[in-house]
Amino acid sequence: MVKLMKILISVCGEGFGHTTRCIAVAEELKNHYDIAFIAYGKSKNYIESLGYEVFETYPEIKLTGYEGKFDIKKSIFNKEYNPTKAIKREREIIKHYNPDLIISDCKYSTIIASKFLKKPYYIITNQNYTKTDKKEKFIVYPVMSMLNVINRSAEEVLVPDLPLPYTICEYNLKIIDNLEFIGPLIRYKPKNIKDGGYILSVIGGFEYRYRILKYLAEIAVKNDLNVKLVCGSWGVGRELESYVNKLTDNPKNIEIIPFTNNMEKLIKNCSFIVCHGGHSTIMEGISFGKPLIVIPDLNHPEQENNAKKVQDLACGITISHNEIEKLEMAINEIQNNKIYAENAKKLKKLCKQYNGRENIRKIISKRLKRKKRNLMTRIKQEYLRTIHKIRTKI
Repeated sequence: MVKLMKILISVCGEGFGHTTRCIAVAEELKNHYDIAFIAYGKSKNYIESLGYEVFETYPEIKLTGYEGKFDIKKSIFNKEYNPTKAIKREREIIKHYNPDLIISDCKYSTIIASKFLKKPYYIITNQNYTKTDKKEKFIVYPVMSMLNVINRSAEEVLVPDLPLPYTICEYNLKIIDNLEFIGPLIRYKPKNIKDGGYILSVIGGFEYRYRILKYLAEIAVKNDLNVKLVCGSWGVGRELESYVNKLTDNPKNIEIIPFTNNMEKLIKNCSFIVCHGGHSTIMEGISFGKPLIVIPDLNHPEQENNAKKVQDLACGITISHNEIEKLEMAINEIQNNKIYAENAKKLKKLCKQYNGRENIRKIISKRLKRKKRNLMTRIKQEYLRTIHKIRTKI
């Protein structure tokens, strides 16, 4: 029996976007390779629920914020989440699993561990630079410069996005020699798409976005809109349900979804999506041809840049947490102006053309063939050297 090549996928568990696109990679590769994961927290639990082997690690950072505002300083510099601890743990995992190849989605502790152990690795990222004039640049720019030193050491840096000029993360990228646009890495295969007449909110996950969910519920009650609110947390879901019950005695048009394993159906059948500026969520939206209302976290330059690109491509509308009262007007604009839906559908066609799942499989397959070819060359050279030694002795 032929031994399958072993691939270890390491996931940054902050937000759910890294997790979903790594699952897309695993789903595409699992029939050809042995797959295992490095993960932590909710990400680890979710990946395990899908039947994959998962080695538990520690987070490098912890996303922190309050009332819609992202705190980049506290997120990165937090004594409770020590990168050194993660590196040590991940070295142990790599030694134990002994993979032929490592794929890391923004989990740089794994990359450092891989370098120590001389294991080849690919990096998946939608951010290696962040264009911003805000004070956060004094933290972001040095961090990104350091990460690009690591990025350049990878086999390739794979960007799960459309090529320029349609790149959602364009304002968060610096082109380096080993960077390649591979197209969206989403869990689903967009088909049988329709408009089910409801607004889908996928704001959830962090409590500091809660006020958006409240305001969207208020707008739904006021205008008799059908909305589905995915909270990403059972606690937030219970709190929101209590709030909605105070707003109306008959909240039949508001569905509160604390947590879901059926996001594909929700996206497929919605009219449009209200989301934060996370890259994976936006890529899923345009892959299904759905217009977007994007509300990036305050002081989160990466999300703000993604949101700006959505606005530039006119496939959606961007509003600020500071101007949350504009949400009702944005909903009316999306509903009444067809340009957003038309542009979203154009991007959907491009996403089908640049299929990230297929492309990453081709990239890994090429590397495997190259590895086999190099191995056969070494075997042949060793054979010839052995023959030469034998003949010399004779």
